[in-house]
Amino acid sequence: MRSGSFGILDWVAVAGYVLVILGIGFWGTRRSDTSDDYFLAGRSISWPLTGLSLFATNMSGSTLVGLIGGAYQMGLVIYNYEWTAVVALLVLIFFFLPVYRRLGITTAPAFLEYRFDVRTRKYFSALALTGNVLIDMAGTLYAGAIVMRVVLPTLSLEVCVGVLALLAGMYAIAGGLRAAVYTDVLQGVLLLAGTACVSAAAYWQVGGWGAVESATTPSMRNLILPANSEVLPWPGLCTGLMLLGVYYWCINQVMVQRTMAARSLDEARQGALLAGALKLPVLILMVMPGLLALVLYPDLQNPDLVFPTLAFDLLPSGLRGLVLVSFVAAVMSSVDSVLNSASALLTMDFYAALRPEASERQLVLVGRIVAAVVLVLGAAIAPQIAQFSSLWTYLQSALSYLTPPIVAVFLGGLFVRRVNRYAAFATLVAGSLLALTFLLVDPGLHFLYVAGLLFVASLVVMGSVSYATATWTGAAPDTAVMWRRSDADVRPKTATAAVLLLTAIAVTVGVLW
Repeated sequence: MRSGSFGILDWVAVAGYVLVILGIGFWGTRRSDTSDDYFLAGRSISWPLTGLSLFATNMSGSTLVGLIGGAYQMGLVIYNYEWTAVVALLVLIFFFLPVYRRLGITTAPAFLEYRFDVRTRKYFSALALTGNVLIDMAGTLYAGAIVMRVVLPTLSLEVCVGVLALLAGMYAIAGGLRAAVYTDVLQGVLLLAGTACVSAAAYWQVGGWGAVESATTPSMRNLILPANSEVLPWPGLCTGLMLLGVYYWCINQVMVQRTMAARSLDEARQGALLAGALKLPVLILMVMPGLLALVLYPDLQNPDLVFPTLAFDLLPSGLRGLVLVSFVAAVMSSVDSVLNSASALLTMDFYAALRPEASERQLVLVGRIVAAVVLVLGAAIAPQIAQFSSLWTYLQSALSYLTPPIVAVFLGGLFVRRVNRYAAFATLVAGSLLALTFLLVDPGLHFLYVAGLLFVASLVVMGSVSYATATWTGAAPDTAVMWRRSDADVRPKTATAAVLLLTAIAVTVGVLW
C-alpha cells in the first residue's frame, strides 16, 4: 500500500481528530492542581466513563494490532484472551475493588503496605514501573508506528514512534487522569466504529464464512486446542491465562486506577461490568477480521500488518481516514493511561514517602516529570520489539514471566491471614529470580505453562516462609485490609448475571463456530 492512496479526505479526518482530542485533553487539565485531581480525577468519574475508559485503555494499539494479527497467525483460539477478561473483571468486582475502595488508596501497591510493609510495596511498585515501560508503553508505540509506516513508508520506525509519543504526551502529561478518561470516551467509540467498518468490509470482500473454512485448517477455527498445542493449550486457560487476566484487570495500576477514580464502589463495579460487556463483541470486530485476512492475504510475512493492510486496501477514502483515526485513538488512549499510571506509582510510592512534607503542587510537578521520562524510555525501547515474531508473542510472554509472583502475593494478602510481611517480600524476590532463570535457561514450555509453574513455586515460597516465620509476625493483620464475606454483595445483581450469560453465549458460539 502506497502513501499516495491516502487521500485528502483521509488527512482531513486525521487532522480533525487530532485537533478535537488535543482540545478535549487540554480542557481536562483545568482541575489538576492536587495529587487527587491529577492521579484520580478527584474521584468523580461516573460508571459509563469508567467502563468506556477501561475498554479503550485495554484495547490499545498494541492489543488491536496484536489481536487481529494473532487471529491471522493462530486462529480463533486468540479469543480466549478476551472472554477470560470478563472472568477477571468479575474477580475485580467481587474481591479486589471492595478492599481498594475501603482503604481509599491511590495506587495498587499501597495495598501491600497496609497489609504487609513498605518494602513490599516499593518492590512491587518497581516491578510495575518496569512493566509500564517495557510492556505497555513500548508495545503501544510500536503498534502505532507499524500502522503509521503503512501510510508514510518513507518514515523510519523510530520517527513514527517519536511522533506518536509527542502527540499523546502533549495532553496526557499536562492533564492527568481526568484528561485521559475524557479522551478515552471518544477514543473508545471511534475504536468500536472503526473496527466494525474493517470487519464488515473484509466479510463483504471474502463473500462469507465458507471461504474461511476453505482457506483454513480445522484447528484455526477451534476455540479450544489440545494440551500439547504450541499455540494455546487448553490447560493454559485454567493456569497461565487466568493469572494474566487477574494481574491485568485487578492489580495493574493502569487499569485499577480508573476504578479507584469512580465516584463510589457501586459505580466502579458498574463501570467494570460495562467494560466486560464491551469485550464480548471483540469476537466479531477484531478476531474475525484476522481469519478473513487469511483468505485475502495468505502470504503476509508479518502478522502485525494485517489490520493496516485490511484498512487501506478495503475501505474508501475518508472512511479509511476514520479507521486510522480509530487506531490512533487506541494508541493515544493507552499512552495517556500508562503515563498517568507510571507517574502515580513513582510519585506516590517513592517520592511522597521520601518527601512527606512535599506540597500538592510539588507532587503534581513530579508526576508530570516522571510521565515525560517514562514516555522517552518507552519510545527508545519500542523499535526493539521488531525482533520478536509478533507483537502478541512479545506482550503475552513478558506478562507470563513478570506477573505470577505478584498475583500470588495479592491473593495471599486478601484471603490468608497467616501470610506475613516476610513471606510477601520473599515471594516477590524469589519469583523474580526464578522468572529471570527461566528467561536465561529456556525450559522449552509454552509461556502459559511457565506462568502456572511460577505461580505454584510462588505459593510454595509464600507458604514455607509464612510457616517458618510465624513467631516473628507480631499482631494479626487489620481485617479492614482483607476481603470480607459481606464484600461479595454486588449490585446490580441483574446486570452481573446478564454479563455472565452473554459471556457463556459468546464462548458457546466460539466453540461451535
